[in-house]
Amino acid sequence: MKPLLLTDLDDTLFQTARKMPADADKIPAAQGKTSDSGSFMHPWQHDFIHWALDCMTVIPVTARGIASFKRVHLPFQHGAVCVHGAAILTPDGQVDAAWHSHIQPQLAAYQERLPEMLATALQIGETLGLSLRGWLESVEDTAAYLVIKSNTASTADLQQLLHSLRETLNLQGFYTHMNGNNLALLPNFVNKRAAAAEILRRYTAEHGRTPVFGMGDSVSDLGFMRLCDFAAFPPNTQICRQLP
Repeated sequence: MKPLLLTDLDDTLFQTARKMPADADKIPAAQGKTSDSGSFMHPWQHDFIHWALDCMTVIPVTARGIASFKRVHLPFQHGAVCVHGAAILTPDGQVDAAWHSHIQPQLAAYQERLPEMLATALQIGETLGLSLRGWLESVEDTAAYLVIKSNTASTADLQQLLHSLRETLNLQGFYTHMNGNNLALLPNFVNKRAAAAEILRRYTAEHGRTPVFGMGDSVSDLGFMRLCDFAAFPPNTQICRQLP
């Protein structure tokens, strides 16, 4: 049986053009919401992932929403973990019913609180004079967590907002995650590790024990990476920067 690779996507297998040298060869990896956005691979990243797709069972573990994941051009064939673990997709791209029935009752209790927190966060940002945008990531029609980004890609603005949120909001039952121009507030049970553990349980039950590799760039990836036999991360990423 092939080894299993659980891998994050953004800033692990590909990245936005602004994170690449201007003269770098850029191979499209994912379509953005607009024509001037998207993600790209270096040729060596392209070669690596296509080698992995040939030699390993590759399952993405991503914070991307389902629609955003489906804009990724890479030919994944074994399902995926999306929405920071709030959704597992089947190999044909459908929401996995068993995982959905597990997570849905937990999310139900947050359906009023999440929109209220998003509105409060954006209002605080406006009061502070910050240019922000935000939205709820959902599974079907159920909100799973909220995302705030700076319209000027200012990490300092997001840090200022997070400080104010911790003073203003009751964050009991939530954890925060910030990496680059991305601030997320998530219910504690919405995490990549829990969904990846379910993937591993099913995979082992069907195929037996195989070597498991994990790849990611962010501290939010460490949870699922610690479930693996081997773990890897690109240089100049959040995980790498925390090393001595």
